[in-house]
Amino acid sequence: MRKFLVIAFKEVLVTFRDVGALVVMLASPLLLTLAFGAAFGTGGEPALADIPVLLLDRDQGPFAEEVITAFAAQEASGLLDFEEISDEAAGRERVDADEVAALVVLPAGFSRSVLPLAGLVQDELGLDVFEMTTESIQALPDDQQQVLRRLYLQSQEMDQPVPTIEIYASPDYEISASVVQGVLRAVLEQMNVTTAGVNAIVSRLAAEQVMTGAGGEAALPEVITIAPEDFNRGVAESLPIQLDIVSPSGRSFSWLDYSATSMAVLFLMFSVTSGGWTLLAERQMGTLPRLAITPTGSLTILLGKTTGVILTGLLQVGVLWGATSLIGAYWGPPLAVAVALLALVLAAAGVGTLISAWANSAGQASAIGSAVTLVAAATSGSFFPRTNLPAALQTVSFITPNAWGVEIFSKLQSGGSLKAILPLVGGLLALTVVYYAIAAVGFRRNSD
Repeated sequence: MRKFLVIAFKEVLVTFRDVGALVVMLASPLLLTLAFGAAFGTGGEPALADIPVLLLDRDQGPFAEEVITAFAAQEASGLLDFEEISDEAAGRERVDADEVAALVVLPAGFSRSVLPLAGLVQDELGLDVFEMTTESIQALPDDQQQVLRRLYLQSQEMDQPVPTIEIYASPDYEISASVVQGVLRAVLEQMNVTTAGVNAIVSRLAAEQVMTGAGGEAALPEVITIAPEDFNRGVAESLPIQLDIVSPSGRSFSWLDYSATSMAVLFLMFSVTSGGWTLLAERQMGTLPRLAITPTGSLTILLGKTTGVILTGLLQVGVLWGATSLIGAYWGPPLAVAVALLALVLAAAGVGTLISAWANSAGQASAIGSAVTLVAAATSGSFFPRTNLPAALQTVSFITPNAWGVEIFSKLQSGGSLKAILPLVGGLLALTVVYYAIAAVGFRRNSD
């Protein structure tokens, strides 16, 4: 037992004393994580077509109709696959089941919050301010003009809450959620323009005392001209509307979170495959044969070196977990993350063992290890969301630890618990057994 531990800790010490190895294991993934986070923040590139999205309209007002019209137009163009619903709980369940990309919830009172004047005028006068023109206002009876002026002043003094449109997004549709957000932003910008225009018309009329009542004879201008700076100020000062994109966990998607975990798994693969390369290198240099003639069994040597690789991998991902958490990355619940990392390290070590068992030389093992690591990263979604990959490739990529890692951490970052990832961890461990079984066949072949 002591010999086994000595060999294992020796492997760890040798690795962590190697500056080049530390650059690959720690510095590179940290720098790439920071780069991804700085470049993309919490957004992403839009998906191309037929994004499935649900809309729940609790407002039933004119501004909600604008959103529905915009979504319908995007559906006609092929960008969205849009569906109105009335059951919020059912909609959230469909998002959780990854049937749709997002659920958009328009809150009750949304239109009134955007333009309080519209609601006041509708309630007291039964008029639609969006259909008002200077001529129609001039034609109103004097008492209605007085009421309209009073309602405008009242609306300016109202302290309205900022309306929030919630986008309840699936973590597997990060890019699609960004597209839905973009569509909504375009609609909201138009709403701000409309709001500013209506306020400008009524405020100008009020300022010029057109609505003075009691037979006032003030002339109404044929055309109301608003200076560009006044119009821009009106848009800037119009009521802000917030978009809140959340996952089932209540967290927004973040490229920092995604890249922190995916880069950790990628560079874990680099470090553990190099562990297999060092085993072959020691055999070629004669270090391993000299160790074999000591009173130490070959199984003890092999297990010691493999354990050293596993301990090195655990330390590596542990440091990356802590370091990226300090800069704001979220990996998931600590216990679930620890279990996931242990399973991933065992699987990655299995890949390294498999390569070293079948390679004929250290150089060959190094080349194969680098190629396997990069291909696994590209096909599993380490550099971009897995949902961008073809369905067939997503399935095939499950022969790599990277794909399992991306799936596991996506689940955790979207609110999943340890129980939620146990099926994925079980699948990864089953794959690990396959790795070691194939490696055992290779070792027997080389020993014959």
